[in-house]
Amino acid sequence: MLEGADLMDGLTDHEPIQEGADAWKPMYQRLQSLENFHKLKLHKNVRGVMENLFEEPVVPLPMTISRVAFPRDNENGTQPHQDWVYVRGSMAILSCWGALGDVPIDVGGLKLLAESHKAGLLTPIPAPGPGGNIVEVDPDLEWHQSDFRAGDLLIFTPLTVHAAAENQTPDRLRISIDFRYAGESHTISQTWMQPHYHWLENHKFSWDALDKEWRDSPTARYWERLPNVKVRPPQKMPGW
Repeated sequence: MLEGADLMDGLTDHEPIQEGADAWKPMYQRLQSLENFHKLKLHKNVRGVMENLFEEPVVPLPMTISRVAFPRDNENGTQPHQDWVYVRGSMAILSCWGALGDVPIDVGGLKLLAESHKAGLLTPIPAPGPGGNIVEVDPDLEWHQSDFRAGDLLIFTPLTVHAAAENQTPDRLRISIDFRYAGESHTISQTWMQPHYHWLENHKFSWDALDKEWRDSPTARYWERLPNVKVRPPQKMPGW
């Protein structure tokens, strides 16, 4: 953070650190070890909204993700993509993206491609940045973007094309959280029962490593106490 600045302003003069780099891993492990980071998706108000949308009890998927986006690093931002390629399971799973701090439009935030979900599942192409893929964007569709305040949630389907908008500021970080829900009648991919980046070495992103300080809390392994969680092995992308 920028010396002397208010922490909540998110100011930095540090060179961009790419997601997955060695310097990024200890920070992200500390973030993933915070109970409050995983607790937000369990809040009764958020779950109430999702239950109204699904019209049934919901299962918050265990994997919770954060992005820490540096200014002056737009070429490594999240490319246009659909979430189902990563989430798998039910096609009805809903994504929630939230701003962890105010995100004025010049800081970026998430943008959605209007009506893109109507095109069905698109074939991803390898690309740099978080997620590692991109989809071709229909030039006739319009991108929608807005200011966000801390605590705002943006909800969209797994087929909605979305991307990170450019951070046009010289010194402001953009920090966000995203998590997903399924109705209890829907299936969840086994992969999403694990923490984000669980595939990294030395088990530093395993539940045993991350929740050891709050293992007796209702937040820890909450899914093991839910009565109707339907989990399936990861399925292949259609046509692959």
